[in-house]
Amino acid sequence: MEIKKLQLKNFRNYLSEDIFFSKNVSIIYGENAQGKTNIIEALYLLSTGKSFRTNNTNELIRHGESFFSICLELEENNYPQTIEIRYEKGNGKKLFINEIKKDRMSDILGVAPSVLFSPESLTCIKGSPGERRKLIDIVLCQISKKYLHNLQNYNKIVKNKNMLLKQIQANKQHKHQLDVWTESQAKTGSVIIEQRKLFIDSIEKRIKRLMLGISDGKENVDIRYKSFYEDGKDIYQYLLNTMIENTEKEIEYGISLYGPHRDEMEISLNNKNSRLYCSQGQQRSLALALNIAIMEEIEQNTGRKPVLLLDDVMSELDENRRNFLYEIIEKTQTVITTTERMQFVEIDDNRKIKHIHIKEGTAEYDTII
Repeated sequence: MEIKKLQLKNFRNYLSEDIFFSKNVSIIYGENAQGKTNIIEALYLLSTGKSFRTNNTNELIRHGESFFSICLELEENNYPQTIEIRYEKGNGKKLFINEIKKDRMSDILGVAPSVLFSPESLTCIKGSPGERRKLIDIVLCQISKKYLHNLQNYNKIVKNKNMLLKQIQANKQHKHQLDVWTESQAKTGSVIIEQRKLFIDSIEKRIKRLMLGISDGKENVDIRYKSFYEDGKDIYQYLLNTMIENTEKEIEYGISLYGPHRDEMEISLNNKNSRLYCSQGQQRSLALALNIAIMEEIEQNTGRKPVLLLDDVMSELDENRRNFLYEIIEKTQTVITTTERMQFVEIDDNRKIKHIHIKEGTAEYDTII
């Protein structure tokens, strides 16, 4: 898969602009607040259906306008494809793949996979358990439609069960309906837990290898799926029994207290919790290794190499980490944002690097090297 062109209309600070990408490395440079990250945001939105900067879609509309549209042209196996998202205030987002309207925004997942490495990526290391669950879910939804379906179903079940728990809490009625939701939650939740565990087992092997390379063999990573259930037990039965045994507790709190929506991915570096004890440099190394491992995982499971999106991170990496990243870039279509017009002397001369200068929401192209 290769992304070719991004069309922006009324998106953030862009009025109407086409961005053309190199099949290798595209370096988007310019001063701060000119619109560089907006390009990365649009690419990520066209990959996942969500922004990594805001949950308020109205913020994506250019000031004074009522709508935006973004369209990505890509090519796979010599076959051109398009992904387009249109949004108008009050009407929600609309998705078109190859000019055909889709009923669900989630249909976008897996069409143009990407992996984002940005300053915000550190939240997957030092942030809350919810941040790490979100990361796992985004990756697995890009890999597996089955996982996406199960996750959507599970979230609906938990939402409905929580509503019922609050009703029971208020007037003690409808308690007989709880067993149906609890069983459905256990059935769907156990499938999600199993898929997450397999994913983390695979990711751990990759990150161990990558971190040993980044740290010259000095740092070892362990990742475990932290859940309430005991290893070796039947996940469905254990989850079901736990919820049944704690029915009164869930009614008391008015929410579902057990299941994959409460689980955690715990990352340890040299046997210490990375969230609590890692230096900022170590956290950057872990975030870098995690993103590269995710790229490998997506490619192995889908046969498609994701686009690597590097937003304002090159200056934050020391020489060892930067050199390690160069090796990855040599094999991957990459889009980089930076304040400086970077040169990649480490990259083979035969590779084409496109420099794109962004100023006040307009793009100017330097000579392709």
